Amino acid sequence: MAKGSAWEVPARGGGEASRAPVERCSGPGAQEGHSTRRDEGPEGPAREYAPEDFPGCESFHLPVSALESYEGRLEFWDGLTETAWKVSEPTSIQHEGPSRRLARVTERIAALRGSPIASFGSSDLVRRDAAGRLRWLMQADEVLYLHPERVRLKGPKIDVDADPLPDIALEVDHSTDVRRRKLGIYQESGFPEIWVLVPWESSRRAPGLAIHVRGEEGYGEEPESRAFPGWKADEVHRALTEDPWSAETVRAVERVALTMGAREGTKPEDDPFTRSVSRKAETRGYERGRAEERAAGVRVVLRTRGIEAALDSPEERALFGALPAELLIAEALACTGEADFRRRLRERLGAHTGHSP
Repeated sequence: MAKGSAWEVPARGGGEASRAPVERCSGPGAQEGHSTRRDEGPEGPAREYAPEDFPGCESFHLPVSALESYEGRLEFWDGLTETAWKVSEPTSIQHEGPSRRLARVTERIAALRGSPIASFGSSDLVRRDAAGRLRWLMQADEVLYLHPERVRLKGPKIDVDADPLPDIALEVDHSTDVRRRKLGIYQESGFPEIWVLVPWESSRRAPGLAIHVRGEEGYGEEPESRAFPGWKADEVHRALTEDPWSAETVRAVERVALTMGAREGTKPEDDPFTRSVSRKAETRGYERGRAEERAAGVRVVLRTRGIEAALDSPEERALFGALPAELLIAEALACTGEADFRRRLRERLGAHTGHSP
């Protein structure tokens, strides 16, 4: 079982792929921003969990004493009956690939936005009863915290009543259908935005992405994300399934990241990795320009002496960048030909750096 993480993370910011009608999830507490155990009475949930609640899954008995040591992935575990559900099909790239892709995509968005995003795969989400006993455990395929610097989780699992909820929870419906019951559990727990991805033509339903956003009447399917402003459902689907990325997908990811940065007052240079790469690129550009300028001057001197030389090999460009301009001109005036000029430069480089050529 995925154990989650005790890593520090942020407070919350404040469909069906075939486009079949999607009902809004509603019910008591739909307008609250955080869960108050509103799916449970004193004896448990509003109704018992049944096999048909988790299509594409198989159920089995898993006692609470064995839950921590269970190594497989679970869709859901009910503490009242100690029943667990797992996906019937073996774990495959059809299911795991898109969720791992989301982690990589958000790394790029974070770098361009200029501030980090935390991503946790197969995260354990739990709810406890009034006595502190584990009531249920559910695993999301991926969860995202858009501002991980703001909050810390209290333990290795995300307690939906005690911890800040993720800004995004991703469910990959390759062979399952979270709309039957799992989406309602997210709604009852107060999650602000759920992405339901049907990735491929070979999936259980037609491919696409449904974005379920929490509102005053519960979840409603929206054409674009609220957490990632302006990122449309079809653009997210392409980003998570397209390989390689098209120019259109690259532009969409850049647009969303820069929009987020503009709203939050951050820029790409605020990200340490982006800043380091940018500075190295600027340095390389300056050095390359300096080397090309020196090579052009040397070619003019050689040409006036009747010596034609291209001087554009990688080794020669490195020599022009490493040696002073006045030394290069002196050797261009003293050499007997192109080969002699190269020999002189190698000897000069050895003397200049203290190493033999």
